[in-house]
Amino acid sequence: MRPDLLDLNLLRVLRTVYATRNVTKAAQALFTTQSAVSNALRRLRERLDDPLFIRGADGMVPTALVQSLIGPIESGLGGIEAALRDTRAFDPQTSDRLFRLLGNDLAQMVFVPPLLRHLAGVAPDIRLETVDIPLEEARHAMREGMIDVAVGNWPEIGSDYRRHNLFTETFVVLMSQSNPLAEGALTVSDYLGARHVDYRPGGDSYPVLMRALDSLLLERNASRRIVFTAKHGLGLASVIADSEMLLTIPGRLAASMTARIDALVARPFPYPTPPFTISAQWHVRSDHDPAVCWFRDQLVALFADV
Repeated sequence: MRPDLLDLNLLRVLRTVYATRNVTKAAQALFTTQSAVSNALRRLRERLDDPLFIRGADGMVPTALVQSLIGPIESGLGGIEAALRDTRAFDPQTSDRLFRLLGNDLAQMVFVPPLLRHLAGVAPDIRLETVDIPLEEARHAMREGMIDVAVGNWPEIGSDYRRHNLFTETFVVLMSQSNPLAEGALTVSDYLGARHVDYRPGGDSYPVLMRALDSLLLERNASRRIVFTAKHGLGLASVIADSEMLLTIPGRLAASMTARIDALVARPFPYPTPPFTISAQWHVRSDHDPAVCWFRDQLVALFADV
C-alpha cells in the first residue's frame, strides 16, 4: 500500500463511485468520461493495493478497505471543500463563475430566458449551463458540487438537501387562435373530441396530469386521440399554431409560448386537477458557498410568488 501523496481528485472519484455503485453514473455525476473514472480507480487500486470494488448483481460492491475509508474521506473532503469555499470572495459584477442548473426542457423554457436577461444586467460575465439527467445521478452530482441548483417539480431529493418553494402551477390547454374551440369556454366534451399532442417532460408534473386524465377518462369511459407524442418541447408552439391540435401544459410554459406567438391562446383545463409546486433544491454543502447563495437569491427574487 502506498497512500502517500494521494491526488484528492482520486478520492472524489472513489466517493462518487461508492455513492453510485456504477462507473457510468459516477462519470455523469462528475461531468467526466467513463474512461477517466476507470483510470482513476486503476490508479487507486495500484496505490492502495486493493481491488476497491467487486462486481455484484446490484452493482459494484465496496471492499472492506473502502468501507473503512469512506467515512474519513467524506469528512476530509467536505472539510477541505468548505474551507476553500469560505476563503473565496464573490463579486457578481466581475465574476465569470459557471452555474449549473438541473431542469428538464420545460424548466429551461420557463426559467432560462428571464434568468439570462437578469444576469446580463447584474452579472454580465456569469455563465449558465442547464443539465437534464436522471434524478438519481443528479443527486450525486449535486453532492459533488457539479450541479448548483435543481428547479422544477421534483420530489424531495434527500435529507441533506434544502428546498425553497417558488410557485404553484396548474395545467392549461394551448391551442391556435384559429381553432374553433378557442371561440368559447373549453368543455370536457370539446377536450375529449379533439386531437392532442402528448408532451412528456421529465420531473413529476407529467404524472400529475396523467392521474387527472386517467380519472377523467375512466369517469367518461373515453380515450384521448393522441396524434403526436413529444419528449421535448422544442417546436411544439409552432406545431400547435399551425394545427387544430390541443397541448396540455403548465400555465407558465403556455404563457411563455403565447407571449412569443400571437397565433396561440390558452384556455383553462376543463377538469379539476390539483396544483403542483415548482421549487428550487440544493445540497447543504453549498450553504457556505457565497456564489451559489447569491445565485439562489436571484432565482427566488425572479420567480418566487410574493
